[in-house]
Amino acid sequence: MARTQSVSDDEIFAAARNVFERRGLHGFTLTDVASEVGLSRAAIILRFESTHALKVMLMARLVDEFIIAIDALPDSPGGDNLLQVAAFIGGLAGNRGSLPAFFSNYVANLEDPDLAALEKKRGEALHRAILRVMPETRLDRESAASAFNAHLTGTIMNWVAVEETDSRAFVVRRSKDWLRLAGIPYEGSLPGVTGRAASRKQLPASRKSGSASRRSRASTR
Repeated sequence: MARTQSVSDDEIFAAARNVFERRGLHGFTLTDVASEVGLSRAAIILRFESTHALKVMLMARLVDEFIIAIDALPDSPGGDNLLQVAAFIGGLAGNRGSLPAFFSNYVANLEDPDLAALEKKRGEALHRAILRVMPETRLDRESAASAFNAHLTGTIMNWVAVEETDSRAFVVRRSKDWLRLAGIPYEGSLPGVTGRAASRKQLPASRKSGSASRRSRASTR
């Protein structure tokens, strides 16, 4: 039986979010949300007019939460702060069962003007967060930020196909590889990050072999 007492918009959004997490943004209806929160479908229609309107409002809240969280990350340029962004995105991956639905929802969102605008807003926030912490590289900073963004997306997709269960650790570890390729040093304060690996591994092979040879000759003297 539907609840007769007043229910706040926040409670309805919480119910909508619960249904969204089970069925995806394009899988829930006002009837599902009404059942979750204990109201009649008609009562929700009076507030939100349609399933689409509720989806847009819910998506807007989720995007705002994302922006608040990513804007709270450290913002000085450097490898460690790029890894902070990687860890944040990796932590959002959820589980392998929900990830395909996430990408499916993303594609479906791009076909709806209202939802596509919100996806663009979220994507721009991620790009800004990467750009803020991207140090100087051989590329201009905009291009380097776009390349790192693409790396994160590809790594999340790759995680589905590997045995590792911890998406955050996987994205951080693969991001360490990206930093080494880009010649960006890092200290290593996150899970899977060790020492000054970047600066050590950037040493050219000829110099490393030369150093080893000098140490060997010194030991025989």
